[in-house]
Amino acid sequence: MQTLDPSIVPASAARTGPGDGVLMKSWRVFQALVSGVLLLLVGSCAKDPGMEAIETDANGYFCQKCLAKMFTDRKVFLEKCPRCKEDALVEVVGYRCAKDQHQTLRPKVSGPEGAAVCEQCSMQLKNALFQPRKNNLGTWGATKAGPSPE
Repeated sequence: MQTLDPSIVPASAARTGPGDGVLMKSWRVFQALVSGVLLLLVGSCAKDPGMEAIETDANGYFCQKCLAKMFTDRKVFLEKCPRCKEDALVEVVGYRCAKDQHQTLRPKVSGPEGAAVCEQCSMQLKNALFQPRKNNLGTWGATKAGPSPE
C-alpha cells in the first residue's frame, strides 16, 4: 500500500469538506469585524484635548465696575453683576503656560490689553486658552454667585 507524503499534498486536498473554504472566509471576516469594534472602543476611551479645553463645570465672571470675581454653575448665566447691579460683566477665561504649566485666569477682553502673559514666567501665552473650572475660579479668588433677582 502506498502512502502520500504530506509535504506534496495540495492545500485544496487538505480540506475536510466542500464548504470549509467558505467557513474559513466567514471566520476571517468575523475576526476582522470584532477586531475593528475593539479598536474603536479602546481608542474612544481617551479624552480629546480640544474638548477638555472647552468643557467646564462653571461660568466665571469679572465685573469691570466693582472688580468683583464670581462664578456660577455651568447652566446659570449672569447678565448683570449681582453686587453692583451694573451691566459690566466680562467672561473669565484661562491660559495654560506651556513652559511651566501655570494657569493664568483673566477677563476675556480684546485688543492690546487682551494679550495674555504668564503670571509666573512672563511668557506670551498663545494657543493656550481653556475654560476654567470651579476649582480654578475659587483659587483665583472668585466667589459663587447665583442669578441676579429681577
